Amino acid sequence: MREDYYQLLDVGERASQDEIKAAYRRQAMKFHPDRNPDNAAAEERFVLIAEAYRTLGDADARYQYDGWLEKQRRYSSAPELAAMPRHTRISARHGYARREERRRREERSSYRRPRYVPKGILHRRASKISPTHYLIFYLVCLAIFVPWFLRYLNMDAPPPTKAPQHHLPPGESPLDPETQRVNLARFTERILTDAHKGDPSAQYRYGTMLFHGYGGMPQNREAAIVWWRKAAEQGFRPAQLALKSVKAD
Repeated sequence: MREDYYQLLDVGERASQDEIKAAYRRQAMKFHPDRNPDNAAAEERFVLIAEAYRTLGDADARYQYDGWLEKQRRYSSAPELAAMPRHTRISARHGYARREERRRREERSSYRRPRYVPKGILHRRASKISPTHYLIFYLVCLAIFVPWFLRYLNMDAPPPTKAPQHHLPPGESPLDPETQRVNLARFTERILTDAHKGDPSAQYRYGTMLFHGYGGMPQNREAAIVWWRKAAEQGFRPAQLALKSVKAD
């Protein structure tokens, strides 16, 4: 069984490193073999004192030794703990061990946990705002937004604009006949130009215009079939369907 190193050095369990070092020198001078020749007990005591100083002089070794010493004391006061399984003993004392570890860590450092943790800076500043500040803030907001709101209410909305509507019978145009004739001629010329350039869509449309005599054009079904055939050869689907319908007729 390990010895009680604190009793060997004659110091308290909360002694600082300087106190432990001073106690070790004092005990070492007292039980040194040169001062106690032919004294086996003093020599053995000197060896234990050196071992105690190596343990308590190191922070990690001292922490482990304190845990072992506390466990031995609990076992001596409650022998039934020694008969319990190891994992049960650990779960039974883990809260106490954490508390002791925190206490020793605070003792080794200069940190001390405050009893009351104040709120953030924003909370402390907000607590200094008086009702007068709130009143001033709301008055400024009213002075800015109320005139703007009243001006918005007094604004005259522009009348809705509607596109001119021409109530004409179906098939009639509001344009005069001469304008209609010029527009139709331009449209026909543009379709014919695109058809000669090889556009299958224009070829199909121009053939349809010839087939039905669109806009006063002379009806020429043979020429329409020629234009449809040109568009169908380029893979234009409506022209192919138009040729099939003509053959079916």
